[in-house]
Amino acid sequence: MYENNKLKEAKYFFSRMIESKERIDGFIHNLSAFLSASRSILQYALKEAKATQGGEKWYSDNVSNSPILKFFRDKRDLNIHEEPVRPHAIHKVMITETIHLSDSISIVIKDRDGNVKEEYTSPEELNLISEDQKSSVVSETEYRFDNWSGNEDVIILCKLYLEQLENLVKDGVKKGLISG
Repeated sequence: MYENNKLKEAKYFFSRMIESKERIDGFIHNLSAFLSASRSILQYALKEAKATQGGEKWYSDNVSNSPILKFFRDKRDLNIHEEPVRPHAIHKVMITETIHLSDSISIVIKDRDGNVKEEYTSPEELNLISEDQKSSVVSETEYRFDNWSGNEDVIILCKLYLEQLENLVKDGVKKGLISG
């Protein structure tokens, strides 16, 4: 029916999530829209599959066998009916400072009487580091769902969810259970 349209919409909001990940409000708004669009794919698929023999079982088997599909189905329902979704934001900052130390070595060889027999001093190394190489700051924001048991952050989890939705739609169309 409309599964492919909603898949495009979900992909759009996913790309907006990535673009806005350093701005928590923008990220959460796009995540909410992503959850709604992506959940619609499953709702349309179920409605359409029910009209075909074996369709409801196909749908149920796909959703119940996927922890990710179940998780996001429930996440969207909570987001709409109970409270807005608020993943934890983890801010990472990496500061790199480069300092250049030059070193030299002196070697003095003396005889038994303390007279200097040989002396060597190495030249100081040249400072080859330009001013713009001396420091850098890189920041990154990562989001996590409290109740997800895996190691994936929100972005990776949403990407996996999109892939599973896409595969579900392709499979349903191939089997003649949904039109896509």
